[in-house]
Amino acid sequence: MSDNGKPVVGLALGSGGAFGWAHIGVLQVLEEAGLKPGAVAGTSIGAVVGAAYVLGKMGEVEEVALGLNWFEMARHADFDLFGAGLLGGDRITETLRRYFRDAAIEHLDPPFAVVATDLAASEKVVFRSGPVVEALRASISIPGIFRPVRSGDSLLVDGGLCDPVPVSVCRELGAGRVIAVDVAGDHEGLSRSMGTRAGGGFKAGTVDILTASFFMMTRALTAANLATHPADLVISPKVGHLGAQAFNRAPEFVAVGREAALRALPRIEALWR
Repeated sequence: MSDNGKPVVGLALGSGGAFGWAHIGVLQVLEEAGLKPGAVAGTSIGAVVGAAYVLGKMGEVEEVALGLNWFEMARHADFDLFGAGLLGGDRITETLRRYFRDAAIEHLDPPFAVVATDLAASEKVVFRSGPVVEALRASISIPGIFRPVRSGDSLLVDGGLCDPVPVSVCRELGAGRVIAVDVAGDHEGLSRSMGTRAGGGFKAGTVDILTASFFMMTRALTAANLATHPADLVISPKVGHLGAQAFNRAPEFVAVGREAALRALPRIEALWR
């Protein structure tokens, strides 16, 4: 319970590549309704948007997202074709540091956590302290796309490998009720975007195949995790048709996220009572 006797409502923001821009639309609706989560946990792109929210940087991140075009996306790509991922990730780290600077997770209010995966130990890693930027860089490291992050004996990659929508982590932060935002569950839409449906004209590249395969695995894991650690409400924006790599289509992702949150708003508001 919070100090006013009402339940602490937490927000679990899921992984999903460009689909994660839909989290922005969900958060916009919560802010407009005057609803403030008492805890936030995020995985991968969900962790990035969650950090922006907790640090009061939503306006700046929205501006970046909405202004992305193919040129800007290429500028952030530091190809590492003979390394442990297609992208080195250093330029992404520079961008994260520009907005989040030296912020430490343990000093944030509301409480915040970031989920990554330790490949060496085959286990979930939950960052509840330490530099925000380092935690985010680990959490977004999709295997095969970004170079993993070495930390001591740990080899850290995308948190979606172990906990794509971190409901249990949100409860560990003190949330009595949890809203889960699952942006990667629209398999039918993603298949349509790749042209895999009959008569669709197959048009997926290597990165599309890697990403779709990753999301197929995380969807099954999300279903299993939610069965074990159910959320009080799951919001699932239907964004698959826009494409998992379409970071330049942020306005459309945000709009779909808003629409999903507005449809669920009566149920969302009920959690704060």
